[in-house]
Amino acid sequence: MGRGRLLAAAIAVAVGVLTYVLVARGPPPADELIRRKAIAMAEAAERKDMGFIMKQVSERFRTADGTGREEVRGVLAAQLLRGDWVRVMTANVDVTVTSPTTADFRGTYLFGRSRAKTLKDLAKESTVSAYEITATVELESDGEWRFVTASWQQADPTSLL
Repeated sequence: MGRGRLLAAAIAVAVGVLTYVLVARGPPPADELIRRKAIAMAEAAERKDMGFIMKQVSERFRTADGTGREEVRGVLAAQLLRGDWVRVMTANVDVTVTSPTTADFRGTYLFGRSRAKTLKDLAKESTVSAYEITATVELESDGEWRFVTASWQQADPTSLL
């Protein structure tokens, strides 16, 4: 076998392996995409990146009591932008895909806030709260999964430790 044929065979094998890896992996399943989105929203909250968070909320968003997207933006802004240090974590995130375009989401978000300026003041100057979020997520016409409904209730943060 000549050098040219050997090189061509090596390239063909490399292309075949690369194609297999890229095609076989494909995009992550919908439940994983939504789970990643929920975690990324918590990270964005820590960065106080309201733009990223609101891109994940549908223009059609409504809560059971009729609260819309803009009201949610206001509540989030009041909580995240008031200057205290904020730490946001997720726990018990569960996504169930119910159809090719809808999914149910449930997860707990924990918020830590502190005005402490020194390490010794951290314990007495900190508060932690948790909220259990239940939501419907839909695949919108632009190909993005977005939250279209949500409800929440306060949870005991110590139950998650």
